[in-house]
Amino acid sequence: MEGGRNVDSTVSRFIRYAECASESHNEKAFCEYMEQELAGMGIPFERQELGNEVVTDGWNILARIPGRSGKKPFLFVFHLDTAAPSNQVEVCVEGGCIRSKGSSVLGADGKLAIAVVMQAVERLMQEGEINRPIELLFTVCQELGLHGAKYADYSRIESEEAIVIDHYVTGEVLTRTPARLYMNVELIGRAAHVIRNEEPGVNALLTAVEIIHQIPVGRLNDNLSINVFDLVSLSPSNAVPKYARFDVEIRCFGNDIKQEIRDRIRRKAEETAERMGCKCNIREEEDVPETDFSENTDMLERLASIYSRSGLSMIPARSFGVLDATCTNQLGIRTVPIGFNIYHSHSAREYVVIEDVKKMLELVENIIRYF
Repeated sequence: MEGGRNVDSTVSRFIRYAECASESHNEKAFCEYMEQELAGMGIPFERQELGNEVVTDGWNILARIPGRSGKKPFLFVFHLDTAAPSNQVEVCVEGGCIRSKGSSVLGADGKLAIAVVMQAVERLMQEGEINRPIELLFTVCQELGLHGAKYADYSRIESEEAIVIDHYVTGEVLTRTPARLYMNVELIGRAAHVIRNEEPGVNALLTAVEIIHQIPVGRLNDNLSINVFDLVSLSPSNAVPKYARFDVEIRCFGNDIKQEIRDRIRRKAEETAERMGCKCNIREEEDVPETDFSENTDMLERLASIYSRSGLSMIPARSFGVLDATCTNQLGIRTVPIGFNIYHSHSAREYVVIEDVKKMLELVENIIRYF
């Protein structure tokens, strides 16, 4: 009976969180809400204000939960922001599922993990069952580039181990995430009036489209995903467009694959631009490195035991997702990302099955007790 009450309380908590606006860049309302939650539970916390590197009206939050004397703390990392559109979420519960009405994203990506962990912490604090001290880092602007995690003040964190719940399958534990590379392609042609044949222009927009046509997009295989976005070319209707630009995002596993695809795109862009008479400038930025979490062997062994205790098989997996876990692991806080069941994440069809929440809650309680 108590387990049922805990699940009901977790669902109610998640619905409250989901209906609090928190799109990336606009997390202030949810930051304030979480500070009220923490204060109400008697959990000390501090704001981490962010500099101009992060465009947000919110802030990171670092909270600390005392544990047994002599135990080293560990860290949970969550992101407060949700994918757009999610500033006017109205939640409905039907057929044993939690959904968003209308066209809003539910926001389970981010908020479900927070709700489950907060519920588990609240119950175990009341029962005196917190084992190791726990630090909770809540970040902003994760969805748009891990900005909150990149600029968090880690000097305030004591933990040497972290768990990040930011994957969509309960039971799966991520052992690897990809590198992410951006390529910005800029084309400069020559403007001309469309009816002046004696001074023909060089159409930068047409050149950009010709290049894009040669770039494969989508999930190309188990190691490579490519997306083309933000094609821009502003021009009067009676002029040949002189300027165009577009961006390419590459997510991949393996340095050889990354180098081969970036060289291929660069070569096609430069050759096409030369053939069509455009100047071509290409800028590259790798903002997220490929990360191997399988190196944290002892953590995975402890988690495997906890999953078994929770009636789950721990399944090693890879994901094309980009996670705050990369930032913490890079900085020497050894990290393992784990998953909770979320269906059709980042879309208006996103939903959570209430029956799944019971298993999530049991898993998190066991992590807090035994990790």
